[in-house]
Amino acid sequence: MLVVRRLSLFVLITLMVVPGWANVDPMPQGRPLSEKKPPAIEELTIVSAGKRMPGLLYMANGPGPHPTLVLLHGFPGNEKNLDIAQAVRRSGFNVLFFHYRGAWGAEGSYRATRLNEDVAAVLAFLRHPDNASSLRVEPTRLSLLGHSLGGFTALAAGRNDDQLVCVGAMSPVNLALWKAGLTHKDANTQRVLDYADSLFMLADFNGEVLREELQSTATAELDTTGFAEGLRGKSVLLVTGEQDLVTPAKQMHTPVVESYAKESTITLHHHLISGDHSFSWSRIPLTALIIDWLSSDCR
Repeated sequence: MLVVRRLSLFVLITLMVVPGWANVDPMPQGRPLSEKKPPAIEELTIVSAGKRMPGLLYMANGPGPHPTLVLLHGFPGNEKNLDIAQAVRRSGFNVLFFHYRGAWGAEGSYRATRLNEDVAAVLAFLRHPDNASSLRVEPTRLSLLGHSLGGFTALAAGRNDDQLVCVGAMSPVNLALWKAGLTHKDANTQRVLDYADSLFMLADFNGEVLREELQSTATAELDTTGFAEGLRGKSVLLVTGEQDLVTPAKQMHTPVVESYAKESTITLHHHLISGDHSFSWSRIPLTALIIDWLSSDCR
């Protein structure tokens, strides 16, 4: 088992040495601009189970083909992490961001436990030869990175896709703990259900729908600590904020790290950094960690 905690020289300088590091762009624009194939943004429509989902592809500089990161938002997706998308693009990756079925105007009904189906549709879209060619995508170098429920979804989808190179999760939810909270009438789980009732941007969804989803889904499909077998051969990044009250490290980060560390073929990078659930005051160090991981393992 390889547990990687080393940071690149650049990240160490950024985080520890340079005065005023919070004002440093973790990936400054340093590559000559391609005149024929400059960076661009493509609006996409991707179909999952017959429903249209809107997407954006942040295309990297140059003709490629480029390694490509699929960026997964959380629940409901107020924090989109597009600052990370721009920085990752500057480092030479394409980044695809999209909304799941039933979220933010995408067609269909939103279901928290079926988001991995939409991820599979996106990956199939990127691997289609015509799309890969026109969008400068290297289809053999695809990776996932998700936040919160998107972190859960990245791990859930990643364990079912042998072709992925890397899978990353920022403050990932463990849905098995939400399910257990239903039985024990946990106050945090009840807050999640109440919150679901307020999410008008998620179609045909509320707290009762979420409750039924969790109750009807096998715990093994929800428990991120049990996903290690499907992640064999991949590089996995896990990062959580030390002040995160939504997905506390003690319950939702550390047990996953301990489980994955037992699987010798997972290249595991794991970090606890100062930050709340959205890493509100630590965007630069978070982005630097992600770019360091992508550049070393996922290119």
